[in-house]
Amino acid sequence: MQEETEILPNSSAKMQDANWDDLRIFLALARAGTFAAAAGRLGVNESTVLRRVQRLAERLEVRLFERSAGRLSPTASGRQLLREVELAEATILRGEAAVSGRNRSVAGLVRITAVPILANRLLVPALPALLAAHPDLEVEIIAEPSVLSVMRRDVEIALRLARPAQDPQALARRVGSLAYRPCARRGLDPDALGWITYADAMAGLPQARWIAARVQAGAPLSPIRVNDAEGLLQAVRAGLGKTLLPLNLLAESSDLVACGPASLSREVWTMVHPALKDLARIRCALDWIGRSLVDLTQPKE
Repeated sequence: MQEETEILPNSSAKMQDANWDDLRIFLALARAGTFAAAAGRLGVNESTVLRRVQRLAERLEVRLFERSAGRLSPTASGRQLLREVELAEATILRGEAAVSGRNRSVAGLVRITAVPILANRLLVPALPALLAAHPDLEVEIIAEPSVLSVMRRDVEIALRLARPAQDPQALARRVGSLAYRPCARRGLDPDALGWITYADAMAGLPQARWIAARVQAGAPLSPIRVNDAEGLLQAVRAGLGKTLLPLNLLAESSDLVACGPASLSREVWTMVHPALKDLARIRCALDWIGRSLVDLTQPKE
């Protein structure tokens, strides 16, 4: 594949009606930013993406993309087209929901993203009951601390530990709150242990700020840092220090002991594309997440 270039119009091209396949590929490239990433999402090769977007630019007689910071970004004309194509996509999705989403049995794939502690400790253990009730349903759990987008269709449902700032057009619903408490490995003296905290890139998390406040007040800091709560849990179990963990983990883990009162809580939110909310598989998955969160979001002493 040759180096990525700007998508330029052919001045001799005539205006024609754009075909939806070309628009769909344009949409994928606008969201992905590179030919390789767009091709991966669509399951085609890079040359197909380049050729189809070039053809669309020629039909419309405008330049759709330009290179910016190593990525392809829509031009002003490209951004205008992107808004229109996203509206068309939403209309198509609503049509699918109206025709088939309400009355069909629950079937098909639902992709759900959550931070690892929620994905591994909440969603995966609750899957057997869901799949037993809906054998034609497929569920993909993406345990990912980075932010995937429901509006870009990276996933169908996102589970977040704060009021979502990303994807303002998405439907967001608060489904509970997750309480945290300091804990250490049973049998160790908590006062002799340093605080295990998050890696520097995660320093803005409420839990990391809470721990930082204790350290600034003179409490010792463990030399261990990790990038998610699952890592914190395993570090505490290894006796590497104490930390702040969700109360449900403390209740479930006989090798952990509380070493302070409940200290903070975090809101739990779900996000979904508004055009998907009435699809049977999406409604089923959202209901299942809500039921699964009941035990998780209730503090257990």
